Amino acid sequence: MKMRRTITAVSVLALAAVMTGHAQNGINSTVEVERDYQGSVARAVKSRLYAPVDDSLLNFKLNFDYTTFYSPYKDLYEFSPIMTVGPASEGRVVYPWLYARLAAAFPLAPSADLYVMPRLGEKFSFGMYFNHDSFWGRVPQVSFLRGNSIYNGQKIYGGRMKNRAGADFGFRWGKGELRLGASYSGSMYALAPAEGTYPGSKFNVYDHLKATLAVRSTNPDPNAFYYDVNFGYRYFNNRMNIMDQLVDADVSLGATIKSEHKVYLRLGGSFSDYGVWRISPMYRWERDRWRINAGVTFSSAYGSNMNDGMSGGSRFLAYPDASVSFEAARNALWLYLKVYGDNELNTLYDLFAVNPWMDNTGTPHLSSTPIAAELGLKGQVRDRFSYSLGANYSYVSNMLSFMSQQQGQYLYQILAGGESHVFTASGVLRWKSLDFFALAEVNYRGFSNPDAALMMPAFDVNAVLEYNLRQRLFIRADCYFRTSATGKGMGTDNSYPVTYRVPAFVDVGLRISYAFNTRVMAFIEGNNLANSRIQYFLGYVDPGINIGAGICLKL
Repeated sequence: MKMRRTITAVSVLALAAVMTGHAQNGINSTVEVERDYQGSVARAVKSRLYAPVDDSLLNFKLNFDYTTFYSPYKDLYEFSPIMTVGPASEGRVVYPWLYARLAAAFPLAPSADLYVMPRLGEKFSFGMYFNHDSFWGRVPQVSFLRGNSIYNGQKIYGGRMKNRAGADFGFRWGKGELRLGASYSGSMYALAPAEGTYPGSKFNVYDHLKATLAVRSTNPDPNAFYYDVNFGYRYFNNRMNIMDQLVDADVSLGATIKSEHKVYLRLGGSFSDYGVWRISPMYRWERDRWRINAGVTFSSAYGSNMNDGMSGGSRFLAYPDASVSFEAARNALWLYLKVYGDNELNTLYDLFAVNPWMDNTGTPHLSSTPIAAELGLKGQVRDRFSYSLGANYSYVSNMLSFMSQQQGQYLYQILAGGESHVFTASGVLRWKSLDFFALAEVNYRGFSNPDAALMMPAFDVNAVLEYNLRQRLFIRADCYFRTSATGKGMGTDNSYPVTYRVPAFVDVGLRISYAFNTRVMAFIEGNNLANSRIQYFLGYVDPGINIGAGICLKL
């Protein structure tokens, strides 16, 4: 569902965060991180070149996210202003206490970041942040002819603004830690036929509030009793007629028996006048090169106001949760197989995050995956080259999709209730050295039900090349390509849905940055240099060529 790549100033923001990391004196990066090329915000990874297999296959302790801080993007040499707290045995990554970035692009696209993280000793941590990203200007307008989306040579006025703010507090004692967090995010999306006009305009504004509490064990003893307790509250409002509130709970308990045998129990869910709860017992056996998990997830969904493909009431189902992995070559090659299933709750906030052009008729949406299987391999060669190949099959009921109200020119409604067999495959190759980084990624997806594949391309490809000269001058080129897709909208008489083709596109970017010293960095960047008509949702086109520059400061 992460279909949209962020546009204009977000790309500029990415450069700032990435290049700040180069400004180490010497310049040695503190953390190696990987970038998730999914067109969405990725998270920092404190690890080696890559994780050989999923955490669930290797680690008994589940790796939950406790912080409200998110990094704009992730790259090889990135300095991340994000404060993280891990188990005491892992140590603590030391970040600058202040990080600031200011950037702008043409067409008008200002963006800014501010992170303040005072150092309070080993036991305490605190951080505050603010992010702004916006775009204001003209975007291409498309028409629809014989089932095709075609650029008509006209432009209309568009606007987008995202603001985030939050704070995070942590307290660590000998064998555990406590985390408290609160955050706010607000977004605005607008599209108008002419500047200052609202008849015929599309306009969405929404707010999201979140509060979290987490307590977990950090005891490094593998035989120690393990606990991980998380509670959260979420509030969402689109300032129209949609409001949503949820309470989240997630509790994990575990113990080790004779070192090889591990058992744990996870329970929780999301609760409102609708929701999903789960109970997941798991047994794990580990010996030498083998990891075997055997478990089951009992899940119940309820709520008459939730789109769940039923007439109402609740459902209770049991899903498999099992995996096996084998280290075929020491520290070089892992083979794995997973079989699983679950209910997936898409809240109103989740739906608007996927598609900001939704109308005000949306309801929470429940999809179920009775069975899914994944087979793959991952490996690396001498911490330089890594690869990952995988294939997945799943059967999904009550799938989520979107349909335009009329020829892609109006806000979207949810198209739900369908079932589909889903086939996916992916391959990733990475190379990194001190001066050079390269990545190539190919993804394939196929659906037995065409309505499940709306605005989903069969293939997409990512490629990245980055070179740094003495870790002072950095040059990065990236390219994203996706094949054509289909979308649905009502016909000219608004009486029946018509299928339209969303054209393929290529998005090419280039950026150059220079680190003056350990504290100051400047950059210039160009995005969508091919001037492609980028549509992730039928009828809504991203801006064309944009050029930006900015400066970063860290102390």
